[in-house]
Amino acid sequence: MILRFRPANVDDALFIARGFHMAMLYEDTPEEQIRLFGRVICVRDDVLYSWRNTIIAEVDGIPAGMITAYDGSRYHAMRQVTMDLVRQHLGVEFPGMEDEAIPGEYYLDSLAVMPVFRGKGIGRALLQHAIAEGCSLGLHVTLAVDPINTRAQHLYATLGFKPAGDLFIFGHTYWKMMVEG
Repeated sequence: MILRFRPANVDDALFIARGFHMAMLYEDTPEEQIRLFGRVICVRDDVLYSWRNTIIAEVDGIPAGMITAYDGSRYHAMRQVTMDLVRQHLGVEFPGMEDEAIPGEYYLDSLAVMPVFRGKGIGRALLQHAIAEGCSLGLHVTLAVDPINTRAQHLYATLGFKPAGDLFIFGHTYWKMMVEG
């Protein structure tokens, strides 16, 4: 198994959209909605879930996983555009949502590994890659995890993440975790 990382490109938009929905545990999302998300959001370079913010992990040349991450100083502008598009094209709103990222942070927004590639260390490798990137920028690396996702919490803890408070996002409370850069 040869694992390689590469920056995503605009042609990866559908893969990124599918990965975002997996990361959010929206596994029952209709395929047409995932495609719409890819066509409307992931193809842009000014949104949270942009191809420009994503690294693709390939196994033997096949896309196996992805991580979307960005400097928190860009969060507000990207969030505004993203949420406007989500509201306009998908008819979904998230009132009362707190800021997921702030300046001084490198925020790991979405991590997904395709089911056939799970259990092979790809998620851990993507996280290590993103942590190294954030630390090289001199930023604190952060993420949000669902309190019921104990498996993810354990993985994050083994990589040095520590609790850093709560976040109300996407309609419920997540735990914020941080690795100091």
